[in-house]
Amino acid sequence: MADNFFIALEQNLDEIDIMPAGKALAKMMERIDEITDEIGVTRLGDFIAGGDSEDLSELVEQEGWDLGGFGPSTGGAQWFDASDGLDTVRAVAGYIESDPDSIKRAKTLLEELKEFENVLEIAHTHNVRFRLEEDS
Repeated sequence: MADNFFIALEQNLDEIDIMPAGKALAKMMERIDEITDEIGVTRLGDFIAGGDSEDLSELVEQEGWDLGGFGPSTGGAQWFDASDGLDTVRAVAGYIESDPDSIKRAKTLLEELKEFENVLEIAHTHNVRFRLEEDS
């Protein structure tokens, strides 16, 4: 499990000095993904660099499967539209605001989600794609 998540942008933007760290997001990612499933938006975990392909690569290696040159893509290659991330971040924040008892660390999560929203808004304005990356 990651210690925190941060936003990586496809290109640097001068308006962003410091990328927010999502320590509470990392601790509560499983519950956050349950919330996104419940409200019908893209899982926050789906924006993580590499997604499940790293787990699949590990499984292929452990099992010794020969995929004949085919296999999962290498982790970290995928970028996402900032508008998609904004939709998820705003929906999760709205859910938590309407029912703060639904998740632990609600106040801290809302602060982190707001910081992520600010970065994603700037990225969206400049048509810059993003992904979430883990820091262990």
